[in-house]
Amino acid sequence: MAFDSRNRFQKFSLISIVIGIGLMGAVRAETVSSVIEVSGLAERLVRPDLAHLEITIDVRDEKLDTARREAGTKTVAVLRNLKELGIADDAIDSGSLTVQPEFAWDTKSGARRLQGYLVARTIRVRLLDLDKLGAILERAVKLGANQIAPPRFALQDESALRRELLTEATRNARQNAAAIARGLDAKLGAALRVDAIEADQPTFASPVMLRASSAPGEDAAASESYRPGDITLRVSVKASFALN
Repeated sequence: MAFDSRNRFQKFSLISIVIGIGLMGAVRAETVSSVIEVSGLAERLVRPDLAHLEITIDVRDEKLDTARREAGTKTVAVLRNLKELGIADDAIDSGSLTVQPEFAWDTKSGARRLQGYLVARTIRVRLLDLDKLGAILERAVKLGANQIAPPRFALQDESALRRELLTEATRNARQNAAAIARGLDAKLGAALRVDAIEADQPTFASPVMLRASSAPGEDAAASESYRPGDITLRVSVKASFALN
């Protein structure tokens, strides 16, 4: 009887092991499925509604006080013009001042000699009314600005637009995955992973021609020539889907 009980126990254990292996195989078969990876893209043509301006006044003179005073006078004139054009104080930053001594080499002695000073005042403007762009730049040149960086155009609410495009790009990725699934006579499963690809920053920069107009008509015509162009804002994603 002891032998018979031990034999039955061994058979039961063997059956349990076989069933256990079978269940493990079934679970593994259920979890393993095909995966497809696709990309999605969304884009939109937009017109910038914001410009960042950087206007610099450089003055060189043998005496530091003279250079600083002239740079300050010209800066005040540019700031006064900005206010006349209706630019708010909180949209103007005029706190930048750079003083740099300039030296010349004496060929005979081999020593450097102080030649004078360069004083630079930089005015930064956050411009919301782009219709005033031309007038600001043209008048700044006439009032003594001698360095104007290309305007950096942007969107006031770029984040909201990018979120909209992110939604569209994700839908586009799912549509692409569904098309692949149909081509394989398979059924598209759930999304396993979606990653937003770092978006390219839109570049609105355009060169600025520095010129001083003398006649009022010329000034108005030049102001009208500053027009930012449309750009394409793009957002893309990478996504993985189960394929059943």
